[in-house]
Amino acid sequence: MNPEQAIENENAVQRGMVNVGKENLVKQLDLILELRGFYPIVAIDTEFPGFIRDTPRNATEEERYKDVKHNVDNMHLIQLGVALLDEEGNTPWPGCCWQFNFCDFDPDVDASSPDSIELLVQSGHDFQEHRRDGIEARRCAHMICVNLFCQPHNSKYITFHGLYDVAYVIKMITRAPLPNTLNEFSDLVWTIFGRIYDLKYISRFFGGLLRGEIGLVGLSMLLDFEPEGIRHQAAYDSLLIGKLFIEMKQRRDNVEDERSESVLYGIERRCVQNKRRTRTLDRRGWPYPSRQQHHPALGSV
Repeated sequence: MNPEQAIENENAVQRGMVNVGKENLVKQLDLILELRGFYPIVAIDTEFPGFIRDTPRNATEEERYKDVKHNVDNMHLIQLGVALLDEEGNTPWPGCCWQFNFCDFDPDVDASSPDSIELLVQSGHDFQEHRRDGIEARRCAHMICVNLFCQPHNSKYITFHGLYDVAYVIKMITRAPLPNTLNEFSDLVWTIFGRIYDLKYISRFFGGLLRGEIGLVGLSMLLDFEPEGIRHQAAYDSLLIGKLFIEMKQRRDNVEDERSESVLYGIERRCVQNKRRTRTLDRRGWPYPSRQQHHPALGSV
């Protein structure tokens, strides 16, 4: 089936972002699964309620991971944004991206950062609507894992400053707290995502981008790239991340080299060490059966 047939068969000929809640979850995940073979670049972004423990800039990677684990284990994912692109930057339809809205976060009782909640409200988040119409993360975890992360489509995943995005995805699909150690966490990153690129890390080696010490909007401005949609909405940010990856690839031919692959900004040293340990694995396709199918954190996926 070609991508046009997949879209037509799902009655999904549309423009722009798709909000995904409990009513259309299965339909949209099935559509994404049909399209992934034609659009192997999967850009992701998340929205979450801020931080209850801040990390000093001079923290070690192990200290940083302890803070990540504390924050993610004690807070709820609000949105997951997903954009699919092919190697030329085409999307299934103009402005195509999906926004998975979760119902688990209750701003009245759950841990959050007040400044972050205010920013999300100003960006258009309706938490009452999320609570009413959103997805329960634990109930959809297996389906999201299978349709987005565990199919043999040789996908590559793109993030920007993606440590927390990846951590929230791992917590969701394993339905468990994050691993106790950074080494275990980095092993899960490799197992679940395989090839993943963090644009903030890649920017370190890309001339004129302040060695990566910039935010997503700053990166788009330096690349003279006009963002679409509303900031701090996960779907639009994921689409911007995917488009910026294509833009960087078109300007430099080393964006996807070995140095950049599967390294997350903030835990670079551990990711590089993990790549060295796993270099003997077959990395020509996804999934990696010996790791994915038998990793205890993934159960029977």
